[in-house]
Amino acid sequence: MAAFALSASFGVARTAALSCSRAVKARSARYATVTAKAVSVGDAAPDFTLMGAGFEQTTLSSLKGQKVVLAFFPAAFSGDEDGGCRCQLGALQSISKEDGITVLGISKDTPFTMGAWSDDIGIKCLADMQNEVAEQYVGTFDLGKFLDDLDISKGFTGYVTSNRGCVVIDEEGKVVYTWVGLDDKGASHPGILPNTTEIQAALGIGKVNIA
Repeated sequence: MAAFALSASFGVARTAALSCSRAVKARSARYATVTAKAVSVGDAAPDFTLMGAGFEQTTLSSLKGQKVVLAFFPAAFSGDEDGGCRCQLGALQSISKEDGITVLGISKDTPFTMGAWSDDIGIKCLADMQNEVAEQYVGTFDLGKFLDDLDISKGFTGYVTSNRGCVVIDEEGKVVYTWVGLDDKGASHPGILPNTTEIQAALGIGKVNIA
């Protein structure tokens, strides 16, 4: 029987992912997917240049030769340790810090916001203010409508941002894993979180043991 023997960070990341998954039981609402995911496994990852803290630019193609995780999220400073964007990125911290994988968070927020959020969350985050990169990789949805329909906000409909999603890119710049938070009807649902174990497997962290 084959089984993954993952790196030392596996237990930490898996525990975080399971903790997050328990918080995914959000109330149902009407919500709209504006664009569906664009990339598939085997595609060449579309290049991009985005700004982060201090308006520093990061270009994906400059990272060729490294494995890269792109973590798309709807909004900085949202969620907590048990759910939402803070949980999503928090579950990737060990992959970044312990395994040395380049992890880039991406959302519609401004570089000003991304600077403070990067310091807070411990992961480099980039501003995709026009959703151009999100539309290429994971698609977008109307977060404002989602929140209005839950009676959390009012008059927020029309605020379109990234779907929650994750893309893993190999050293050659090819997409080897893609995930988007869609419900069983194919509609965006920001309460659904990625599986950190799947992300680690796509990165090839650890090795396969034959028992």
